[in-house]
Amino acid sequence: MRWLFRVTLTLLTLVVAAVLAVMFVPAEPVVRLAAERFQAETGRVLTVEGPVRATLWPRIGVTAEGVSVSNADWAGAQPMLKARALEIGIDPMALLQGEVAIKALQVEGAQLALERRADGTGNWEFPSAASAGGGGATAEARAVSIDRAVLKGARISFTDRAAEQTWLLEAVDLTAALPGLDQPLGLKGTALMNGVALALDARVDGVSALASGALTPVRVSLRSAGTEIVAEGRADLDPLSFAGRLDVSSDDRLALLAALGGAPLDLPPGLGRDRLALMAEMTLAPEGSLHLRGMDLTLDGNALSGGLDLVQGAERPRITATLQAPALDLTALSREGQGGESALVAETGWGRETIDVSALFAADGELTFTSGPVTLGDARLDAVSMAATLDQGRAVAIFRPIRAYGGEITGEWVVNGRGGLSTRAVLDLKGLQMEPFLTEFTDFDRLVGQADISVNLLGVGDTAQALMSSLDGEVSFLVGKGELLGLDLAGMIRTLDLEYRGAGQKTIFDGISASFAVTDGVARGDDLAFTAPLLAATGAGTVDLGARRLDYRLMANLRRSAESEGIIVPILFKGPWSDVSIRPDLEWLARRELEARARVEAEKIEARVRAEAEEAARRAEQVARQKLADELNVNVEALGSREAIEAAIRDRVGAQLLDALRNR
Repeated sequence: MRWLFRVTLTLLTLVVAAVLAVMFVPAEPVVRLAAERFQAETGRVLTVEGPVRATLWPRIGVTAEGVSVSNADWAGAQPMLKARALEIGIDPMALLQGEVAIKALQVEGAQLALERRADGTGNWEFPSAASAGGGGATAEARAVSIDRAVLKGARISFTDRAAEQTWLLEAVDLTAALPGLDQPLGLKGTALMNGVALALDARVDGVSALASGALTPVRVSLRSAGTEIVAEGRADLDPLSFAGRLDVSSDDRLALLAALGGAPLDLPPGLGRDRLALMAEMTLAPEGSLHLRGMDLTLDGNALSGGLDLVQGAERPRITATLQAPALDLTALSREGQGGESALVAETGWGRETIDVSALFAADGELTFTSGPVTLGDARLDAVSMAATLDQGRAVAIFRPIRAYGGEITGEWVVNGRGGLSTRAVLDLKGLQMEPFLTEFTDFDRLVGQADISVNLLGVGDTAQALMSSLDGEVSFLVGKGELLGLDLAGMIRTLDLEYRGAGQKTIFDGISASFAVTDGVARGDDLAFTAPLLAATGAGTVDLGARRLDYRLMANLRRSAESEGIIVPILFKGPWSDVSIRPDLEWLARRELEARARVEAEKIEARVRAEAEEAARRAEQVARQKLADELNVNVEALGSREAIEAAIRDRVGAQLLDALRNR
């Protein structure tokens, strides 16, 4: 950019020299001489198509119409600069002393086309001027001052072929004052950029220093509607660099971004929708990196502080930040702040809107964040300490720890946008008060107690419903002493009425523990253990995370006293989380009663069959004894035992042998 200053000064010198010349010499030779000198200095063609006239009143000067400066060879045939009219008024006495004192400089209808090609070369750079160092040095050595310079109705475009972007400023009105090249330059102006009205107020303490590449004190204020950006410090133009103070304030969500082709930030209430302010020490390094230190950021009623580094990478910028906040109100991000609806949770269940993960690819970076109390509608975190990384669409948040609901949460949460959305949570929740925690996150408000929870879950899907319905992993919990609201088991024991609820409608317990295996969004477990005074219970069933429903049976062993054996009462937890039905499982009791009756009937039938079989056997034995008695020729009563039967048989056989011997 310093070559642009040199060429401008050369052009001013030539025009001033022509002021007196045109009063005594025909205009055409003077213009031709000025154009030749300009081309020798810059390598560009200076053309004046309209008349050139000298003026004596109200000031000595010269006016020219149809002025243009040719473009670089690679930038096309259109001129780099065109102006409908150029007017310069000078101080002749200063000119006699070898100084250029411009009382007035006015350019109307200028069209300036700036362009930078892919290798970084700008069309405002003049190689001839660089090689002809003597001429440039002479021009710079001459003292120059401008009381008032005016640019009216200008059009300025800038095309960056490397970034494939074009910026356009229209209706540019600019007023400048330069007491001397080593004196402060003041600029005030307005313009339209992409239809957005901009107002500029700038001060440069030394144009020659800035043009020569030295860090120069500057102050720049850019305003648009409700947004103002103020930078004050030391700057250089080649390469662009800055060190100083940055102040940004906006009450229109940075509508100024529309001037750069963007859109106002879609900020929720509490996060900058009504007021956004940034104050920091800023360094823009020559290589293009941005550094903010001592940063104070205000987002409506929320205040944060810290530091930030922004480095442009090959594919996307990389941001490293450290932020702290005494407290945060993020109600706008909760269901309460979104009218009960969000992309994650809706009144009818999990959200079914596609979750936009494009923001995960906007930048890479690292964040360290600490905060005092954080309010999320009805939910509240007591303190937050976390570190987060974002790398090519994959975000990892490490909690160390988050304090909430009387306990703390440690572990990590991964959100991966590569190839679709997936998320994994590996968390340990220690000492959480279950009633407020479950009420906020599951709409279940029946369990009172302190719990330890372990979670290891993976979900895949582009909506909250799909994520919850795809969950796989493990969950376990251990609850200490507490209460189960809505069910008075003690009253059941006292009245032996399974439908008893009681005035208190609660059961005090000593502990609950369980573990679940989660597959396709359904948690299944059969090892629940529940202990309470005069009660011991086990449980099994399912928790459908996708459908937000319970189907769980608790087998309670109720005792009237510590010495009694007790009775089994099944308690069924069934229905949607928001309205879980907790009741005795009368169907299970009915099945059990039917099974008991069936066992009694079976025992009766078995006894009857056994008795009939025994009677049949007894009768068969009597018939056999009678037949044997007849064969042995004895009374049946004589065969009352085995020994008697054997004796009768011996007697009968012996008698038959004697008869046989006698007959022989």
